[in-house]
Amino acid sequence: MNLSEEVLMGIAAVSVTLIGFSGVVTALGRKQDKSWSRPEAIQLFALVAPSIVTLTSAFVPIGGHLVTENSDFVWRFSNAFCFFGHLFGVTYFIRMGSGLPVRFSHKVGLTCTFSVMAILLVSTLGLGEWYQFTFLLGLLLGIGVSVHNFYLLLSP
Repeated sequence: MNLSEEVLMGIAAVSVTLIGFSGVVTALGRKQDKSWSRPEAIQLFALVAPSIVTLTSAFVPIGGHLVTENSDFVWRFSNAFCFFGHLFGVTYFIRMGSGLPVRFSHKVGLTCTFSVMAILLVSTLGLGEWYQFTFLLGLLLGIGVSVHNFYLLLSP
């Protein structure tokens, strides 16, 4: 499998779209006379952070191939970047969201997230050979989490 720049740019475009929708939702939903409540701040972070991780991660291999021709290094580094981005997001979400109600879809989402993060870590350490495929899974994880958070925002 060989990921082209067009695929990476397409994923980046989807991420930018999700970030834009998050901005519209935030602008329309924010009350101007009150400050942000803790659940609202977590919800905003959950809407924006996965798309930002996906967006920035999508450009890592493009820039990496400009710096070096060692393809294995570029993809392993890209997997590491994606892993640490998701690790930051999950850690923040769990830490700040403790004490708030948890839905079944949160549990399923966290299970999927931890699974993909484990695969990214294995690929980063060079224990697998599917560097580009695992990187693609990491990017799709960010898009999936963003779409899931939009669903949660719109559902009662």
